[in-house]
Amino acid sequence: MDAPRGGVRAKRTGNDVQLEPVPRLEWSLATEAHPPATEAATPASLRRSWIHTASERQVLELFRKLNGAKRRLPAPWWLRALDRGDLASRAEAFQIEDQVHAVLSARSGWVFVPWVGTSEAGYWEYAPSDRGSVKMPTTVVLTDEHEGWLNVVPAYGDEEPLPVPTSTTKLLSLLPQVEVW
Repeated sequence: MDAPRGGVRAKRTGNDVQLEPVPRLEWSLATEAHPPATEAATPASLRRSWIHTASERQVLELFRKLNGAKRRLPAPWWLRALDRGDLASRAEAFQIEDQVHAVLSARSGWVFVPWVGTSEAGYWEYAPSDRGSVKMPTTVVLTDEHEGWLNVVPAYGDEEPLPVPTSTTKLLSLLPQVEVW
């Protein structure tokens, strides 16, 4: 018995059943944390899935195989940048995440938020900016949209502002301005 193209196909040979993976399910398993992080206080504590621990070559091969031309798989910022050749290695990306965390966790008011999309590194919120009619406090998020790797999103109410692109080297000097938004 065969399922539609791209789905799970069960082939019966005697009493044996062979299953072929569904690409999205395969990727979901590759990005799922094992074991799940119960208390994620840093980006490093979220690096528990196969994409974080398998060989970089295997991770890129699977990503490229499953992602295809449509580029629709949920993936961390660093994997998309690594796939394009914008980052030299996954280790470089982890160093960037850790540097941002070190800068922000050393300052009063910044909180690491670990719950985001599949396999993402989390983001940081400036808690004092969460007041009045603010729907979202000032936020620092990692991105593959530019080679600074960081976007700072000012606190906002009804109208979502455009993010301010920056880099880890510029972040520290930008923080006094960001913290008064």
